[in-house]
Amino acid sequence: MNIGANLRAVLAAKGVAQEEVREALGWDADTLDRVLSDRLSPGISELLRLATWLGVGISRLLGEEEERARRAVKTGRNERVGVDRREFLHYESLAHAFAGRHIEPFVVDLYRAQAPPEVSRHPGEEFLFVLSGTLQVTVDGEVFHLEEGDSLYFDSVLPHALVSLSEHCRMVAAFYKGESMLQLTKGHGMKRVIEAARLAPRRSLVLVSPDAASMKAVNKGIEEGILERVFLVGDPARVRESCASLLIFEKQYRFVPVTGDDVEREAARRGVELIASGTGDLLMKGALNTAVLMKAVLSRKEGIGSGRRLSNVSIFELPGVERLIFLTDPAINPELFAHQEASSAIDIIDNAVQVARALGVERPKVALLEANEVPSENIPTTLLEQELSNRQWPHAEVSGPLSYDLALYPDAVAKKGLEGNPVAGRADIIVVPHISGGNFLYKSWVFTMGAEVANVVLGAKAPIILTSRSDSDLTKFLTICASSLYSHYLQRTV
Repeated sequence: MNIGANLRAVLAAKGVAQEEVREALGWDADTLDRVLSDRLSPGISELLRLATWLGVGISRLLGEEEERARRAVKTGRNERVGVDRREFLHYESLAHAFAGRHIEPFVVDLYRAQAPPEVSRHPGEEFLFVLSGTLQVTVDGEVFHLEEGDSLYFDSVLPHALVSLSEHCRMVAAFYKGESMLQLTKGHGMKRVIEAARLAPRRSLVLVSPDAASMKAVNKGIEEGILERVFLVGDPARVRESCASLLIFEKQYRFVPVTGDDVEREAARRGVELIASGTGDLLMKGALNTAVLMKAVLSRKEGIGSGRRLSNVSIFELPGVERLIFLTDPAINPELFAHQEASSAIDIIDNAVQVARALGVERPKVALLEANEVPSENIPTTLLEQELSNRQWPHAEVSGPLSYDLALYPDAVAKKGLEGNPVAGRADIIVVPHISGGNFLYKSWVFTMGAEVANVVLGAKAPIILTSRSDSDLTKFLTICASSLYSHYLQRTV
């Protein structure tokens, strides 16, 4: 990826000196010079860190911002991007430069093939117009013969296959995808997360006990280019019956049959085994009890525990706050401090720091939340938070106790005279002392403020996705994106 010219333009527009870039990303002068001159392409994680620090979308660094702003983009005959599939199919994109498009138009050359035709299914609608030759299209068992000048429009979620009846058939094909999640996402921070997940190598996801809600989520991950394959762990017959209309990406699915008296427990064990062997990158819960899955995850003999406390980190884009906010723990740990020991909270904080770094925050600022900022024996957790605040943290700034307003809002910091505090008013991570406080914040942000959110369970050898029935489709998709990026982070740091 060549971003040199685009990066120079962004730095000039924002008045940012190159020295500031080097300091923020830890690059030396030679590295930055090579990036600016397109002699070195930054990795996905570095691109995300750079975009996050500059406060721009990844698309702007990739040069797509200008195209998105245009009302019309011409694609010349010699500007088409062509792709060959085997020896019988060639297609050229007619609008590759128009970013955020909902329609994918192609010129397609199809040749007579000896092998049986490929059967496809994908969300959206499809339009074919034959320019030359003769084409046979089968849609959900119904056969259509098209000659030059004929056209066909159909629902592409139905199984369909194309065969050239002549030696060569040329057509215009247009695929309508509908709105992508990138267009549905409101905040710039979450858009960067989606863009980065799309650019990163695709992940393999293990789905334990698939149901309709979880299948919709993984299908969106496949459709948006985040997931390469999905292992469906459970009874194949039951999955095909309960999710019949959702099994639209047969090439990406791998059925992992599970039988026995306790199918749920065996499915959890088998799913964890796929992660432990390195076959899968992400573990996702479908229609089974969370406790059953977590017991398999934490099994001393066959599990994927890392020796650290598991914790949930919820990633928010809050209205009026110009950065992602990471909240922990609103879902798993009843208390931050086990046995009233400050050291017991280190894993939960480190988990949050890791996922923040994975999503582009180079050195996260961590606020240990309390009712007020003054340590008091009347509130024992404030003393433990003060102890944590005094500890050395190699990859983060940690401060506490801090009240909610002092953690997030600079105006409150100025009024209370805490300007010298490195975290106050600028926190990236909010750590709550009890699960009830985290749960209250989570639900008020989501239901009252309409905040966008993703949830990741950390502390194991791979990210775990625990979806809730109340989660929106966007939340589930953002969770897959964030988990994918965290999975890459784990692989880089092991």
